[in-house]
Amino acid sequence: MKIPAKNKKPKLSVLKLSAAIALFAVAIMGWRDFSPKQGSMQVNFDDLLVAKVERGELIRQVHGAGSLLPISANFIAASSSGRIKEILRHPSDQVSAGDVIMILENPELQQAVDDMKFEVELLKAQYHSLEQRWRQNKLRQEIVVADFETRFEVAKLKRIANEELLATKAVSDIDHRESLLQEQQLEFQHGLEVQLLQGMPSLEQAELTSAQARLNKAQRQLTLQENLANELYVKATANGVLQDVAFQVGEPIQRGTVLARISEKDRLKAELRIQESQIKHVLNGQNVTLRAGNQSTEGKVIRINPAVKDGVVKVDVKITGDMFSGARPDLRIEGMIELEQLDNVLYVKRPVFSQEFTTNSVFLLNQEGTSAKRQLVKFGRGSMDMIEILTTLPVGTQMVVSSTKKYDTLNELSLRN
Repeated sequence: MKIPAKNKKPKLSVLKLSAAIALFAVAIMGWRDFSPKQGSMQVNFDDLLVAKVERGELIRQVHGAGSLLPISANFIAASSSGRIKEILRHPSDQVSAGDVIMILENPELQQAVDDMKFEVELLKAQYHSLEQRWRQNKLRQEIVVADFETRFEVAKLKRIANEELLATKAVSDIDHRESLLQEQQLEFQHGLEVQLLQGMPSLEQAELTSAQARLNKAQRQLTLQENLANELYVKATANGVLQDVAFQVGEPIQRGTVLARISEKDRLKAELRIQESQIKHVLNGQNVTLRAGNQSTEGKVIRINPAVKDGVVKVDVKITGDMFSGARPDLRIEGMIELEQLDNVLYVKRPVFSQEFTTNSVFLLNQEGTSAKRQLVKFGRGSMDMIEILTTLPVGTQMVVSSTKKYDTLNELSLRN
């Protein structure tokens, strides 16, 4: 039995009706969004950011974020090798000059101190022994001089007596000559012994000076070793904040290794990071306003780093105003560098994507604020959030400064509240 085919016309009619309704809806929406004027579109006023053109003083500024840094960090280095025995202070602790930060141990250094103490005591004993020996030598020489002086005087008297007896022939000429020679010999020997006695002080002084030099050298070595031993107690060299301690208990360290770093709280500078595109306007000596939370202070640019890293240039700022309350190294701050002051210029809040010394197409509102027409406006020098207008515009003109990218194909906007 043949089944008759179903009639498909009702289904096609439903599809046509749905399409017609959809087209009607699109037409209604288009009529609501577009005004009767060609190239115009209705936009809610609240969807746009509008600013007024003003005339007056414009301070050009460059903004940068940064942090406080110590002007000069106090690095504490190990004066000798050793091992960390104990750590008493930790990063962010407040320290004063002389506070013990950590204790090192070095048995060899302590042994060297003991050895040098023994050496110094030995040389002191040798010095005193030398003094006593020279004192005795001088006494013995004085005795020798006195003995020769006596013998010389006796020989002299004998010679005088022989001269008197020679006239009476009581003494032979030979005996007389013998007494004379003996006198001369003793006089010569006495003179030599006197010279030897007189030269002893200089020789004594030379030997004592040599001995004292050896003692002084040993004492300096002892002082050096004791200082090294005392420096096993690593102490703060200034008042400030302990920045970092790079080691743990038990770690071995070598001479010259930096053990800790101290930043002086009252000797801080600001370091700002400025975009490379803006750094060309920054100069040394420019005024800077620094902010940290709800605090602010003043400063001056003192150095511009010549290197560029990741599109950013670092600028050092000397703080000339009062230091922030609770200031510490690495405190996050913001800074605004004052480039120059422009007097009696037209300016407006900086539109999105606007650049210095360019001509941009922007929307300007009519006096009633019911529409905005596209117009070319030439911009001049810019600041952080303001920019100079070189095109002649009436003061009070309202300009759309928010992004209008989605209206790029339109020349006019109809505004509705």
